[in-house]
Amino acid sequence: MSTSVFKPISFEKNDVFLQTVKKLGMKKIKKNTIYLIIAGILVLASLFVVLQKNNLLSSKDELGPIGVSFAIKDTNNVVKIFMADMRGNKVLLSRTEKGWLVNDTIPALKVNVDNLLGTLKSLIVRQTVAKTAQDHINKMLSTQAVKVEIYQIAPKFKIFGIPFFTKERLTKTYYMGPATMDNMSNFALLEGMDEPYVVSVPGFRGFVTPQFSPYETDWYSHTLFQTKLTRIESVQFIDLDNPAESFLIKKEGSRFFSMYDNQNMQITHYDTTKVIDMLSEFRERNYLSISTALTKNEKDSVFRNNLFKIIILTDVDGKKSELRFYRLLQLVQEMQGDENIGDPMMAINRDHCYGIFNEDYSKLYKLQYYYFERQLQPLSYFIKK
Repeated sequence: MSTSVFKPISFEKNDVFLQTVKKLGMKKIKKNTIYLIIAGILVLASLFVVLQKNNLLSSKDELGPIGVSFAIKDTNNVVKIFMADMRGNKVLLSRTEKGWLVNDTIPALKVNVDNLLGTLKSLIVRQTVAKTAQDHINKMLSTQAVKVEIYQIAPKFKIFGIPFFTKERLTKTYYMGPATMDNMSNFALLEGMDEPYVVSVPGFRGFVTPQFSPYETDWYSHTLFQTKLTRIESVQFIDLDNPAESFLIKKEGSRFFSMYDNQNMQITHYDTTKVIDMLSEFRERNYLSISTALTKNEKDSVFRNNLFKIIILTDVDGKKSELRFYRLLQLVQEMQGDENIGDPMMAINRDHCYGIFNEDYSKLYKLQYYYFERQLQPLSYFIKK
């Protein structure tokens, strides 16, 4: 009886064949994948065209009645507004978690930004410009218009209202020109178009040019002091004209304040109501305007011998805010009837003065006395008689 010996079957001879089959299979799979990708692209392209024809796909605001829109439908998504004129003036308004900023540094005046956003949302095309006048209007826009760029958190496109590829984008650019002859509208031109339009805000009587100011100072918040009573740690009032009227108010505990004279002696008999009313006003103290027309020599003359009061506020976090008050001098002419008497004389303006905040001498603020009336009172005003 013979014994059979089983030997393992060797596939070595068939390796080449198997590898060839495997390669052909992989090539077929790769080829099928490529076909699927191409088919997918064609399907998406076809879907894009169909949706666009049926207005189911959108990436821009709704167009106006004549197929042109200057308005921003959703201003809540506006994150930046850039404006510039042809003379080099420019400003960038940016939305942050703490509010709007001017050129990424200075808090913006909220009411002005709100007015601009309202204008952006409501702006409509009132009418077209006559063909015969278009060249003239375009030339006027090329020298007098303000360029406006609107940036939004916006999708690349929407399908059935669903946004895709959302990020910050430049969504609209136009040139806001001067007012029309009736001062009820403005000429404007969309970027990339040749035809200008007449635009306005429904229900608003007047032109919108002031809303699109490229001057950064027009957008500054006018707030100097913005500290609530509960956040005040101390306030020092330095009287340069009469040092004896200088004083210091310091928080004692969580609810009470103490008063000290210029010799650091505590004052026990003072009018608490007057002190609390005065301190409470530091929650918002504003300036009137920024004096930009003065020359360097005129500014130097303001700072020379005209400083009369300094207020230094320290909050509970140790942050200091300092406002220096300078007298505003002006030429006055004594009159008798309709005739001048004598030579003009320099006199103190009784309504306004100048201010420097936190030692920033690049900005000379114009202040109103009545607005800081309580803060400018001497020590004797607060002492009980």
